Amino acid sequence: MKTKNASILFIIFSIAFLILAGTIAYTILQKKKESKQDPFNYTVQQTLGKSDATIHVVEFGDFKCPACRTWDTTVLPQLKKDYIDTGKVQFHFINFPFIGNDSTLAAQAGEAIYKQNKDAFWKFYDEMYSNQKNEDKEWITEQFLTDLVKTKLPEINLTQFEKDLKSKEIVDTVQKDKDIALKLNTQGAPTVYVDGKLVNANYDSIKQAIEANGKK
Repeated sequence: MKTKNASILFIIFSIAFLILAGTIAYTILQKKKESKQDPFNYTVQQTLGKSDATIHVVEFGDFKCPACRTWDTTVLPQLKKDYIDTGKVQFHFINFPFIGNDSTLAAQAGEAIYKQNKDAFWKFYDEMYSNQKNEDKEWITEQFLTDLVKTKLPEINLTQFEKDLKSKEIVDTVQKDKDIALKLNTQGAPTVYVDGKLVNANYDSIKQAIEANGKK
């Protein structure tokens, strides 16, 4: 009888051990899988460059941010000339509207435009920085955005843009961008990553990271 009970207990403990081991193994595999996943969701972000470019450069930006405007007029053109237009780099813009409520509205406008016409987004990107005003004032209004689309983006259907601007789809898209930034503990803008690694936002640092990754 004792032998039978001991056998039953052995079987029970064996099953429990196997379940525990399986759970631990599954957890480890999931963590490895998650670590290999793309935390930036490259495929759904506003993107410049050839789809087969193997190096990814990400900018977290806010259209109200003066430093982002400087980056747009100094670093990005050189980056575009040397690496994006030559097919070596895909450049991705991710919204990080942290300055004010109108920062978020501008981010929504960008997403609404990108939804209609991907190339038009980059015209919008430049126009927003060209027309940037004092960051302490809420200057990005629906009227401002509507006027910009009317005068600078004839390829965009204005009625559809106005419909999309505050739609749940677009609001959720911007929120997902913000969630990525917050998960990465992003402190400001522009914040730049090269193939998932944080780098200084100046051109030389970005170039160095690109060249290093290109040699792997």
